[in-house]
Amino acid sequence: MSKNFLQVVLFGDSMSWSPGVAMGERYADFIEEKLSNKFGENWIVDVAACGDGGNTAQEGFGRLERDCISYQPHIVVLSFGANDSIRAPDREQFKTFYRKIINEIKQNATKHIILETIPTLDQNRHSQKDNPKALFYGGLENYLEFFSHSFIREVAKNEDLILYDRFKIYHQEIEKNPSLREKLIQKDGVHLTKEGNEFFAQHLIKLIIEMAPQIYQISHNPQVWLENAKLNPVYIECCNQIEKGDLKQYLSEAPSLKRLMLQKARSFSKRARALSNEKYVQDKALNIEYLASIFATIEKIVNTEDPEIKEKSKEWAISYLKQLPENRNLQKLKIKNLLNF
Repeated sequence: MSKNFLQVVLFGDSMSWSPGVAMGERYADFIEEKLSNKFGENWIVDVAACGDGGNTAQEGFGRLERDCISYQPHIVVLSFGANDSIRAPDREQFKTFYRKIINEIKQNATKHIILETIPTLDQNRHSQKDNPKALFYGGLENYLEFFSHSFIREVAKNEDLILYDRFKIYHQEIEKNPSLREKLIQKDGVHLTKEGNEFFAQHLIKLIIEMAPQIYQISHNPQVWLENAKLNPVYIECCNQIEKGDLKQYLSEAPSLKRLMLQKARSFSKRARALSNEKYVQDKALNIEYLASIFATIEKIVNTEDPEIKEKSKEWAISYLKQLPENRNLQKLKIKNLLNF
């Protein structure tokens, strides 16, 4: 039996894909879990982590079709500005491409867009703390407020979009409890910890739940979404590399692109599963969803040196591995060996 489906895309820079934490502890993971619990068994919720580390708004615009619009999302959560403040040639370029992204999403995907501010660029811990542009404005946070946040707030107001002002919320919380600074923000002074991801996810889902009644369930052909998942070139090559025994090496090369493509395979298969009444389609989609989740986890494990992240991510992979059907036992054994079980 088909179900309602909610597709949320987190589109932005590294803040949208959560480096420095394990699979299952990312921003997207907490949002997806909390929304799924809220909506119940008649819904399948997918929250796609479509951020790319270091991206400016211009770079995000260059991959907008592939990593956002192609999902035909119901809701997009947009997060750019931190890298622009450091890397963009000027503020006008950031403003131009930020507007372009919003306009393209409105015209080709959805009008339901949430604009996020960055919680902090911590003046004491961030690598750019001595940046002359930041020092001129009295520190990184003042500079961030001038360069991107003031514009993001203006756009939200003028275009009647939802503003999720994480900067404001973060500073309200640490004013009440300064110890939250270390609890919510990693040592690099910008990325969120596990606790930070869960904290900001909890606030975000309240906004999404308020928007949910406005979401229309447009009829789509589940076979189209299933075929797009099956024909995902990175997913196909990952399956091939299991047989060859070179999956880890494959996922260590151009990991960002492969992570984003595996996210597509996972999200598209979940949509196919939600929309279809046919058991064959549901079973095939579920298999792709689980394998894509495992492959994405191996990518995380291969490309981190942190032993805690590796171990926690393995646990996340195991939860999907156990659910693969028995006719995949040989494949399951090879994946177990890759994960050093």
